[in-house]
Amino acid sequence: MLFRSSFGYSQNNFAFLEKKVDTLYYSNSGYSNYNIPSVDDFNINGGTLNLLNQKTLVLNRNKKISPLPDKKPNIRFQLLSKNIKQISLLDAKTKAILWSISPKDGLTEVEAPFEDIGTIDAEVIKNGNGDAVCEIKNVFLGYSSIHKKEFTPNTVSGKSQGIPYDSYGLYAYYPGFDKEEDNKGTLYFGMKNNPGSVYEDLDHLTAVIEKNYPFYSGRTVNKEIMKPKDTTKGVCSYVSELNTYFRQKFNDPHFSVKDNECPVKKKNTPVFVYKIGREYKISGILDDSLSQKMNLGETLVAIDGIPLKKISDEKVNELLAKIPENRTELEIEDVNGKRKKIDYSHHTAYKIPSNFIQKTEFSSIGDGVAYMKIRHIDKEALYELIAHKEELKNKKKLILDLRNNGGGDFLIGAQILSLFIKNEFSYYQLKDKFSDKIDQVIVSDKKQALEASPQLEIRVLVNKNTSCVAELIAYNLKKYSQNAKIIGIENTAGALSVLYEVFLEKNRNIKFRTNAFSRSRIMLDGKSIEGKGIQPDIHVDIKNVKDLQPYDDKVLMTAISK
Repeated sequence: MLFRSSFGYSQNNFAFLEKKVDTLYYSNSGYSNYNIPSVDDFNINGGTLNLLNQKTLVLNRNKKISPLPDKKPNIRFQLLSKNIKQISLLDAKTKAILWSISPKDGLTEVEAPFEDIGTIDAEVIKNGNGDAVCEIKNVFLGYSSIHKKEFTPNTVSGKSQGIPYDSYGLYAYYPGFDKEEDNKGTLYFGMKNNPGSVYEDLDHLTAVIEKNYPFYSGRTVNKEIMKPKDTTKGVCSYVSELNTYFRQKFNDPHFSVKDNECPVKKKNTPVFVYKIGREYKISGILDDSLSQKMNLGETLVAIDGIPLKKISDEKVNELLAKIPENRTELEIEDVNGKRKKIDYSHHTAYKIPSNFIQKTEFSSIGDGVAYMKIRHIDKEALYELIAHKEELKNKKKLILDLRNNGGGDFLIGAQILSLFIKNEFSYYQLKDKFSDKIDQVIVSDKKQALEASPQLEIRVLVNKNTSCVAELIAYNLKKYSQNAKIIGIENTAGALSVLYEVFLEKNRNIKFRTNAFSRSRIMLDGKSIEGKGIQPDIHVDIKNVKDLQPYDDKVLMTAISK
């Protein structure tokens, strides 16, 4: 079956899922909306209660909401604990235990079914006689529900419709041309009054995405690559070819499409390479038998007979990775210029050496340096930093490792920055797609700071895979702190935009990841970093593979010493 695209915006049918929160009770700090679009149930402005000192929690009743007789409300809050064996919440009148937990140390989010009750007693049992912390924040008791809402993205319609963007108190100012609906992270797509096939919807959505892709001028787009049209091999094959088409056309990390129902055989490689100068050097060997045949630092010349001189880094890594039981032939040149060919089979799994495993927890390096690896910009990263705020008071330097961090939530990114930037600040700018107007996104000064030493030196580690909100954090820390520096061996990814997940109405297993529905382009001080990235303040020169992160980690050593 072959088909031809029929394109018209009047046929589009977009929708998003809207979460509605009905608050039965809220804490004495006052009511504030408990829902952030892309981070469930995280409240900015709620108060904090120390359960070691305050044993009774009184919640205020919201008289506008009536209890649901057939549905139990949920209680939600953030819990900060240290050396706590058990916490129990009780009915203040009957003393019946309503909820109990043995918490881990640190900051976690709690959600559980609860009773329609406004006064709660707390019982806390400490774990030993050491210092203990037991604080709860943002207590909420109520109902939540999900509603489907149809709309047409403003970037598609060319209009500016919808409600003003609500940052739930975090932003002091947000541009009026960018609406709440423009920031919905999950969309659903179908064609109105169209009984056609999944392939027709895929073809139509692809056309909409390509028409609205915002970075034709910022990236090198391959206009020669042809969109797949043959559907005779089935949906799985077509979706896989469509994913390859997007990757080869845009080379944009904000683009992919997959079918979650299709079987995927995971590719792997026992051999890793890193480009030093113009040569690809062997930088990792995970197979013991291969380590007897090749050495770290040797030069990879060809893969399966394909010379590497004129192909991209992405293509090299693609050629190295294969499905288990497949074979690969490498041509390698040793330090003396002698060439050899090595043939091997791919295994199902490889044992990862201990020096390849990156630190993820907050840790100290000596007495004066704190280190934290942030893999993703999410509430867990924020909680981790807040949980260690006391330790940071006595540190001279904090190393934030954002290498291979692909970004995350913009609001959480602003909150992480707010821990270090005490005053109101400009987070980024938005450039309207239709009017070219540029306006600021300003973060409020009403937020929590870490209260670290004003002299705290911050070192942000980046690489070519540091993208999106992680780039925003690196840029703003450097901009607003005289003691912050960015350190790396290369520029960041230069991929800064809102990411949408778009599901097909006809097949909810098919999911697009795309930045094509952003009404506005994100700017940093009037400039786009798309395809360019952020240049490190301190460039670390890699001369051999032992300088890389799995080994001596010259970037980290530089951050410690400079």
